Amino acid sequence: MDVHRLARTDPIPRVIAHLSSHPEVTAALGGPDRVGLDNVAPFPRLVITDPPGDDRNLIKLVISTVQIEAYGDLDGTIGKGALKALCYLALAALKELPELPTPPGGPVITEVLGGVGVGWSPEPSGQPRYVAQCRIWSHACRRV
Repeated sequence: MDVHRLARTDPIPRVIAHLSSHPEVTAALGGPDRVGLDNVAPFPRLVITDPPGDDRNLIKLVISTVQIEAYGDLDGTIGKGALKALCYLALAALKELPELPTPPGGPVITEVLGGVGVGWSPEPSGQPRYVAQCRIWSHACRRV
């Protein structure tokens, strides 16, 4: 497997695109443009990251851990229950990915195991945050 093909197995862009366009997730967040890589307003917001892991055994099928972080405002207007529900909603939406068509050049996602953990983890600043992780099985599409 060449390096460029392996790079196309990264599920993060596809996860962000799916959650950003998912009607239930968008409704729960209160609008579009609230899913991404950074913790920026407006809130609530879902931040998608790839936590540190071990890439030494990469083969054609890649199993990635994806972290979903639901952030609220510093003023606490968005409660813990709402943020936790956002994490579970995002995990449920990601379970749809294996059934959806693969975008050109995107990773073929074959399995999503959600709910590795959902937990309260506020930022040191006091900003409310729930964190969840899932595992995504993917491989590069043969055709680009």
